[in-house]
Order: sequence, then C-alpha cells, then structure tokens
Amino acid sequence: MNIIDTRLRSLLQRLNLSSAVKPANLHEEREAFLHPRLPRRRKSPVFQYENSPLKYAGVDPVLPLETLDAPDEVVEIYQQKQHELYLTKDMFAAVGSDKFTRRAIEIFGAPTAEDAGKAREVLMRFAHVTPLEGSSSAREFAKILRTRLEELGISMNITLLSSMATRISVDAASGTICLNKNTLFAPQQIQRLLVHEVDTHAVRIHNGSCLPWGIFSMGTAGYREAEEGLAVYLEHRSGHLYPFQKKIYAGRCLAVYLSLSAGFAEVFEELRDYFDEKTAYAIVERIKRGLCDTAHAGALTKEFHYFTGPDKIRSYLHRGNDLAMLMGGKIAFKHVQVMEKLVQDGFVDTSKWVFPLAMNDDK
Repeated sequence: MNIIDTRLRSLLQRLNLSSAVKPANLHEEREAFLHPRLPRRRKSPVFQYENSPLKYAGVDPVLPLETLDAPDEVVEIYQQKQHELYLTKDMFAAVGSDKFTRRAIEIFGAPTAEDAGKAREVLMRFAHVTPLEGSSSAREFAKILRTRLEELGISMNITLLSSMATRISVDAASGTICLNKNTLFAPQQIQRLLVHEVDTHAVRIHNGSCLPWGIFSMGTAGYREAEEGLAVYLEHRSGHLYPFQKKIYAGRCLAVYLSLSAGFAEVFEELRDYFDEKTAYAIVERIKRGLCDTAHAGALTKEFHYFTGPDKIRSYLHRGNDLAMLMGGKIAFKHVQVMEKLVQDGFVDTSKWVFPLAMNDDK
C-alpha cells in the first residue's frame, strides 16, 4: 500500500462514525424511556459520550497528495476526500452541540419535504405490518456470511461484538464485517442482509481494491448515497425487500426530516402512528446519535439515503448508465465517469470484478 492510502486508512479508522456517535449510556436511556411505568409524555433521552471533542483536536486530516502518482481525475478525488475528512473531524468534535447537525448536513445532505411526503405514503401503506421474529443467532449468521463471501471470492474478516448500536456493519478501512452478537436474525432478514452487506458493500470494496488507488475500496467523498441506494435497489431486485423493512427505511427518512425541527419525544410520538414502541424508539435513537439533550432539534442525517437512494439508482439507469461501473468501487454517482475512463485507460482489469446474482440482468 502506498503512503497516501496508508494515511487515508489510518484517518478513516480514527474518524470512525460508529464509535464517535455511540452514546455511552445508550441502554440506560432506552430502558428509562420505554419503561412501562413512565407517563405517556416521555422525557427525551440525554446521551453521554466517552469520546471527548478534544480527542479530535490533534487529528490533522491531511493527505500527502504530493506523493500521489495518478491521473488528474484521481488526484481530484483524493482532494475531495480530504475536504470531507476535515468536515468529518469537525462533526465529531461538535458532538453534543448545534454545529454537529450543520456538519452532518454538509457531509450527508438532508431530506426534502417531498421526500418526507413520499415516506409518509409508504408508512401509511404498510402501517399494520409487524416486525419479523428472529430465530438465528449471530454466530449462525456469520457462517452464512462466510459461505456467501467464499462463493463470490471475496476475502473479509467477520467479527462478533457485544457493544454495537446496530445489527451489522461493514468497515471498509479494516475489511471487516461486524455482527452484534446479542441479535437474533429472521430467515427473511438474513437473505436481505446477504444482498445488502455482501452483494453490495463487500462487492464494492472488493472491486475497488482492483484499482491501484485505495480510495476506491475505502470510499470516495459522497459515496454513501450511491452505496445505500444500490444496496436497497438490489434488495428489491432480488425479491428480498420485505414490507416491514420498507417501513423502516421510510421511517428513517421521515425521522430525519422531523428531527431537524423537533426533539426526540415529538418524533417518537409521530412514528408511533406506524410502529410499535421499540421499533419507533430504535429509529429515532439512530437519528439522534451525536446529540446530548435530544429534546433539541438536530440529527445525524445520513439515514435518509436508504429511502431516497434507490430512486437515484433508477434515475441513473433510466439515463442509460452502466450499473456495473457503479459497482466498480465505493464511489459516488459523480465519480462514475472517472471510473469509466480508468477502465478505458487500462488502470483496472475488470475481469477481476465480481457481481451479485441480483444484478445479472442489469450488468
């Protein structure tokens, strides 16, 4: 690995979103909020964080661009990533303050009123759909993940953790899939997650690693919208996007939109029109990470991409664009033309790329 990619990997590991915005008192606040003896008018959680803003004071997100031997288009992609790293550092240093939401919007964007309206339509359509019941352990799911990775010829580590705020995550910087070992997975959920986490996230990491520059496997600036859009689009194409998960994606989008002008308890009460208490809480908790007193407006806005991203993929395909090129790495929509040029110029052997079965018709 060259100097610049070694530096980029180090910065991404230090500026890790999951650890930076995970409240230290997550479980205590959840139990208190959902306690059956509390009055209906609940008090919004107050989150505490182990990571002090001072932790990021010494992080200097500078990439040694002068060492980069690459076409101008690739140099520009690294420059864009460096700018995003500066914004990310500022966002992490602003955890618990009003500046946190402003930085989140700069990095991830925010849903529109139209997006929120579409989300409400989905929620009303599936209002009475209930959650799936999990039956398989994380250890059993890990075996299924390993088999899928082997079938595709992808090498990644799988780790079971007890201190995760989510069920599963894929860390491109370390090449690791992390599973929450305390979670049970339903059969339908396993099939969906195989498409989402392996057929999309792991495949894009693998394909990006076939290029000479690590940024294409670790993630270019703004890649998340295309990433989650692809994942959910392929869930749908494979037939594994079930109604309750559609509700979840719509709920996240609406929760982000509402959270930008409302506190935790108000957003929770609105989601209760569509979800049971535990699910509604889990959605708002995910969006309000990064805030301390969640009674205030604010949000970690990235969660709306799961809902709006698939439509961006459909528009991308409607314009005659190549889905395989978008799967060529962890890239943003705006970087597809660069990928096409790198392929044409012989910088990548596309015969080493792998693709999930779910997109064979589009490939």
